[in-house]
Amino acid sequence: MFRFLVSASIAISPMAGLAQASVDWGAEGDWMIRINPANGNGCYAEKQFADGVLVRIGMDPERSGGFFAAYNTAWTHIEDGATGTLLFDFGNEKFAGEVLGRVEGDLHGGYAFFNNPNFVTEFAGRNTVKISGERGQEAEVDLAGTKRAVDAVRACQKEQPAAD
Repeated sequence: MFRFLVSASIAISPMAGLAQASVDWGAEGDWMIRINPANGNGCYAEKQFADGVLVRIGMDPERSGGFFAAYNTAWTHIEDGATGTLLFDFGNEKFAGEVLGRVEGDLHGGYAFFNNPNFVTEFAGRNTVKISGERGQEAEVDLAGTKRAVDAVRACQKEQPAAD
């Protein structure tokens, strides 16, 4: 079963300059919990994997949703602003949606906005997710510890002032 994950307004992404503007909030296992003042103090979890992939998942309070982003220095074929489609396969649950190409320094990757809370539930409750792109590229992400990381992101977000 496929569920639509991403809003069509993905091109208006508040994540520009995320790494420069973020403030450390804490850590949960291998995941760093950070606050992004540039998008209404949205909290997110970030983890650098041994294969070079940097994953972020968090809240986007200005758009009443969340985001998933993944970057790697080896993904130089991804251009800033390019769009594509990704499939997130959690086994018996699948989500698909549009991803926006992003380049942050030497990191190339993609950013996907979502407003489906079931995505976070699956992300937090699973051990792995297989992510497939429309050109046949695949990556499997180890989700060990993500439940605690997502709980920490939610706790961080509760501490943030309400958006105007």
